[in-house]
Amino acid sequence: MNTFEQRLQQLASNREATITPPPTVSQQPTSSNSLPCSTLDVFTTTRFKGNQLAVVHVPSSLPLPASVLLPQETKQTIAREFNFSETVFLYDALAGMPARRLDIFTLKGELPFAGHPIIGTICHVCESEEPPLESVTLLCQAGPIMGRYDPQTKLAEAEIPHNVRIHQASVSGRAVLKAQPYLSRTSVVTNELRVVSIVKGMSFVLVQVPSISPHLEKLEVSGPSVDCDSVQLDEGWAPSFIGTYFYAITSHSSDKFVRLRTRMLEPSVGEDSATGSAASTLASFLALKDGTGNMTFYYSIEQGVEMGRASEIQVKVTLDATGKAIEKVVLAGRAVRVTQGVLYLPESNTST
Repeated sequence: MNTFEQRLQQLASNREATITPPPTVSQQPTSSNSLPCSTLDVFTTTRFKGNQLAVVHVPSSLPLPASVLLPQETKQTIAREFNFSETVFLYDALAGMPARRLDIFTLKGELPFAGHPIIGTICHVCESEEPPLESVTLLCQAGPIMGRYDPQTKLAEAEIPHNVRIHQASVSGRAVLKAQPYLSRTSVVTNELRVVSIVKGMSFVLVQVPSISPHLEKLEVSGPSVDCDSVQLDEGWAPSFIGTYFYAITSHSSDKFVRLRTRMLEPSVGEDSATGSAASTLASFLALKDGTGNMTFYYSIEQGVEMGRASEIQVKVTLDATGKAIEKVVLAGRAVRVTQGVLYLPESNTST
């Protein structure tokens, strides 16, 4: 046995050797030029599946005001540095206020609401405490969101702010065929594709295809996309993020439980592995189309399979007494922490 092998054996047999676990987020060091941060995979319990999320913690104890350390352009730069579909900035609650401010950024700009950042942040906040919290209130641009967390099942859920709008102008199925030329004309269920917003600023072109194979599986990510810039929203609803959400219904039971497989394509993102806002939008649209007064529908939505990042999104939609409006949208899912560390800020932001 050579010296190197002997050293390895000595280390392996040393019963006193221990691995110190990383500090919790609240224990991470903070200075004028650094902030604690974590990354999570959301809508999954398996690391390196689901949708990636970066969470940057903005403590109340900063030596400089948060507006100085983190102006909009710096938050946008940080989001591009992480290069995930979304990065969030989580602020400590202010004195006397239970809600924690949450700013949500894509690679292009800030969003009023997004599903996987909400679910991921709920899991992150609740699991960071000992014992785990069972609720947290987040305040994003779309309004306050009450999050609930079950420490036993590790399921997070949130009642989603909603102002569902099915826009008058539709998108021609020919636009989808142009963007996805291998799809036959019979692949698009309807030629008039609906554009639906879950809230102002968050909209999707909904495209139903007959089946997972071959239709959903063969969508091209690198090819041209539906020209979202030409989509016409109703007056007062622009500007808005607009993505294209393809879906196939895989089962529809008599107890109003629906299973679907989806894919979300958008030019700046490419393909998104889990899109809670799109899932909430689609579920709301289907419930309005199929339901009557006071009905509740349950949707289990699988996304990201073709990317190798399978995600499981759950949405519950309840209609009001008329059946023509949404009373409640509840989004649910799980998340798992992947990394934890410190983010160093640009020098120009930290100098006094």
